[in-house]
Amino acid sequence: MFTRVDQKGVYSLLIELPADTLIQIGKLGSINFPAGFYVYTGSALGSSATSLKGRILRHLSGKKKNFWHIDYFLSNESSRVIGAVFAEARENKEHDVVRALKKNAKIVCEKFGASDCKKKCVSHLLYLDKNQSEKIEFIMETYKKLGLKPVTLILKDKKR
Repeated sequence: MFTRVDQKGVYSLLIELPADTLIQIGKLGSINFPAGFYVYTGSALGSSATSLKGRILRHLSGKKKNFWHIDYFLSNESSRVIGAVFAEARENKEHDVVRALKKNAKIVCEKFGASDCKKKCVSHLLYLDKNQSEKIEFIMETYKKLGLKPVTLILKDKKR
C-alpha cells in the first residue's frame, strides 16, 4: 500500500456519522453535525509521523491527544472512518482536492481544518450527504481529474 515509509502526498478520509451529533471542535466551539458522510482532506508532506502513512495511521488511532480539528471530530464515539483515498504528491494538493470535491458537497463547519489555510479554503471537512453509495468512487475520480494516482483503503467495522 505505502511504497515508502516517508511517502508524501494528499489524503481524504471518508467518515460516517450515523446520527445528528453535537461535537466540540476545539476553539471553533460546539457544532451540530447532521448525520451522513463527510470527507476530510489533508496533506502529508513530511517524514515519519507527517508522511502519508504517519498521518493516516494517526487519524485511525483511537489513542491520541486532540490537537487538530479532525482529532475532535474523530474522537467522538459516533464518528467512524470507513475509508481513505490517498495519492503521492511532492507538492501540496489538498486545496485542489477540496475545491474539486466541494462542487458536490456542503460545508457544515467553516474553518474546519482550514483556520490557517493560506489558499483561503472555507473548510477542509465537507458534508457529502446520507447516501454512502459511490462516495469512494467520487473521491477517486476527483483525484484522477487532478492528475493524481489514487489508492483506496476500505476499512471493515473498526472497533474503538
